Amino acid sequence: MTRSVRVVALILSAMLVVSIAGCGGAKKQTALKPTIAPPVIAKAGVLRAGVDLSYPPFAGEDKGQKVGIDIDVAAALAERLGLTVEIVDVKPADAGAALDRKQVDVALGGMSITDAVLAGVTPAGSYISDGVGYFSVVASGAALPDVTPASLGGMKVGCQKESAAFWKLESDYGQGFATGYDSLREAFDALKAGDVDVVVGDAIVGAYISRDYPDVRFVGQHGEATALGVVVAPDSAELETAVRTALDALSSEGVLDAIRTKWVGALPSLDTSTSAEPTTTP
Repeated sequence: MTRSVRVVALILSAMLVVSIAGCGGAKKQTALKPTIAPPVIAKAGVLRAGVDLSYPPFAGEDKGQKVGIDIDVAAALAERLGLTVEIVDVKPADAGAALDRKQVDVALGGMSITDAVLAGVTPAGSYISDGVGYFSVVASGAALPDVTPASLGGMKVGCQKESAAFWKLESDYGQGFATGYDSLREAFDALKAGDVDVVVGDAIVGAYISRDYPDVRFVGQHGEATALGVVVAPDSAELETAVRTALDALSSEGVLDAIRTKWVGALPSLDTSTSAEPTTTP
């Protein structure tokens, strides 16, 4: 079996695990051989993963099915550990409490490694990086515009009101610099209409939304991106090791990259180094 075929097989297997779990566990995958068991996890044969179902493309619901990056990662992680997956709706602010109360074994949901440490939970590895990005209209075959922190100051900029990008622009360029819209999609509508030159917003969410706008492209990164992680309770050393090992395997085999491409297409990997931080001052 070639590497690419194995990656596809692993993803399809993970999707089957989600499907089975979503059907109330009426069917079992006899091929699964659990590598961890209670008390490392709370429920034998099951990895309960907390995700935020109100935050697509990380996680949401479509036609009654739970879908998204975090859903696919949780399913692939469970399959790697020989478990089925159970998805639990948990907001990032509640992840620590849900882990402490054993309501979930792991949590995803856009929590950075830094935020995890500050929240008192233990990061068990990263599965994707996210940050603030630039989006602009690019005609078919045309070169990408050179949008930089310096050139941004002379452009008409749109963003979602009170988003992380909004507050970053306020900090970097001053109050009232960007036009705020109620949603990132509305900012993209303004971009398409020519009301703004560039939209600044969450790179992962923006890349996902831009699939509905054929001429809108990601054209650059604003500031440092952050690694988002799978987290466990602070007293779960054995589970942390198992999850970290599984994530490393999913990364080396290209499964995490395949999941990322499925949801955000050709969005390039974001720079998590401090050199990506804008130097422009208000």
